[in-house]
Amino acid sequence: MNRYDRQTRVAEIGHSGQQKIMAARALIIGVGAIGSHVADALVRMGVEDIVLIDRDFVELTNLQRQTLFTEEDAHYKLPKAIAAKAHLEKINQQVSIDAFVDEVTIDFLTEQLTQNQRTFVFDCTDNFATRRLINEVCLLHHTPWIFASCAGNFANVLPIMPGKTACLTCLIGEVPQVNEASCELIGVNGALLPMLAGVITALFVRMTVDDTFEAGDYYQLDAWQLTTAKFKIPKRADCSTCGDEAKPRAVAFSDQPVVLCGRETVQFRLPDRQAADFQLLTERLIREGRPFSKNPYLICFQYHDFTFSIFQNGRVLLHGTSDLHQAKKAYHYFFE
Repeated sequence: MNRYDRQTRVAEIGHSGQQKIMAARALIIGVGAIGSHVADALVRMGVEDIVLIDRDFVELTNLQRQTLFTEEDAHYKLPKAIAAKAHLEKINQQVSIDAFVDEVTIDFLTEQLTQNQRTFVFDCTDNFATRRLINEVCLLHHTPWIFASCAGNFANVLPIMPGKTACLTCLIGEVPQVNEASCELIGVNGALLPMLAGVITALFVRMTVDDTFEAGDYYQLDAWQLTTAKFKIPKRADCSTCGDEAKPRAVAFSDQPVVLCGRETVQFRLPDRQAADFQLLTERLIREGRPFSKNPYLICFQYHDFTFSIFQNGRVLLHGTSDLHQAKKAYHYFFE
């Protein structure tokens, strides 16, 4: 029996709709709480070409809400994109999945939407710097995408079809490019994530299968009161991103040290975005008698009261402080 039999029996989908779902080429940006649920749903529904990108690794605190991962993933500090790919391929071997352990850049996103012809982008991130970038580049290349965010008991979703619907700037206005680490995390109700992923996936199906579907509504979910709300968001003629006089302007990321929101962690980039020399670093740690753990993607070790996580692509996380001065002193002990 066709593995998608129950899905094709849905009158609004049918065999033709299933073919459209299977032909979609999805890019999932962020494979954490939202992205892991969305990726699981897409793979099971039959999207046959998926790219995952995430800059982080699995930690024990993720498992409360990121159901795709296991304690073993957290023990070995596997990058989320790599761990997700491994689990998803066991669910559906017919799906092609590529995984990238990195931040999203203008070049990466542009290449995915042009050369690799991604047809749909899912924002499953946790910061507005990345969302601004997605909004700008998807608008430039006329690629539909879905904005989603969640915290506590609440979630927000906006499907965006460039040129036809309101964009992210129409919804929230200009978001200042400030250090977002000042926000306080309020936790996430684990029950909220499957609700949110269900709405995102349902919107993707409508936008992919139903030529008559008119996106443009903004959705709010409340997992405590068990309510949903829907608001029409008009496309603004004076929008600085998609308005009549606007010119797309892709936002570049800074290589300066930055405090990550709510995590007592400072992020660095090695100079000139060079890759980390794992062999050289390993030799130094052994020489200093400093215990460390290592996998093909990152090295972790203690230094005084801090924990270093060094990614292969040259991204460095210093855990244990949000004080930039302290963090820089520790960083410069190992790196120029």
